[in-house]
Amino acid sequence: MGSIISTKNKINNYSQHLKKFINVPERLISEEITKDLKTKVVGNTIVTYESTTSTMDIAKKLAHTGFKNGTVIFAEEQTHGKGRSDHLWYCPKHKGLLFTLLLKHNMHPDHLCLLTGTIAVSITETIRETLHLPAEIKWPNDILIDGKKAGGVLVELEKGLKKQTIFLIGIGINVNVVENELPKQTRLPATSLAIENKEFIDRISLARALLQNVDKWYTILRDEHFRYITERWKEFCITIGKKLTITDCGKEYTGKVIDISNNGGLMLRLDSGQIKIFRGEHTTVKSISSNNRSY
Repeated sequence: MGSIISTKNKINNYSQHLKKFINVPERLISEEITKDLKTKVVGNTIVTYESTTSTMDIAKKLAHTGFKNGTVIFAEEQTHGKGRSDHLWYCPKHKGLLFTLLLKHNMHPDHLCLLTGTIAVSITETIRETLHLPAEIKWPNDILIDGKKAGGVLVELEKGLKKQTIFLIGIGINVNVVENELPKQTRLPATSLAIENKEFIDRISLARALLQNVDKWYTILRDEHFRYITERWKEFCITIGKKLTITDCGKEYTGKVIDISNNGGLMLRLDSGQIKIFRGEHTTVKSISSNNRSY
């Protein structure tokens, strides 16, 4: 009986702790994020918005100007946040890290999925190292903790000045969201870092750590150490070894995931024995046969 009371007290204390801090808005201030920021490219310029439709919308306009490479656009609130496959991304105001990174890079479009994986690795590694939470990746772009989605990555292309290719990297992470604020109808059950951490999280410190990790992994990508990226991606990826059904350009395929290719594609051994590689921008993981969970 005593252990049950003790557990209830811990839960109540945790709830009161979150309510005490999370109800007080902690704003993202660009000067605070750039303070002691150690990066080569990412975060060269940081701008913050109190509210916008989507940081992707702002980034698309900025891509046609002489913006500084590595510019990051943060928003405290997105009224129409964008996810992959036209899904919407919702996060309460002042509770997440919602931003778009603009990169001028000559990477071949075939490596778009690899860029998504590079950013997913950056986020996962940051969560593991700074908060010691068991973050994982569901290929290609979902960040999970204990099977629940805490964040995601969206990468789009835009033609800038003189038709230069600009990569727009959208990142959304639920940071200080409490349980009753989580969206109910989602492809995956949702969570936040604060819920999993059972403690309020300093978003500014987390943002700085994340930008530094993104910069580190982007440098690895830029230097074309692709296999180093995919090996780390595989280490974090829960999709490896699973038998699943995926939809690619309107067709369904079923097989076992055996690897991630050097350009970030999912390598599937089909039931026929054929090995086929699927790129993330054209592919949707429909289901995983081993546990019947729909993704």
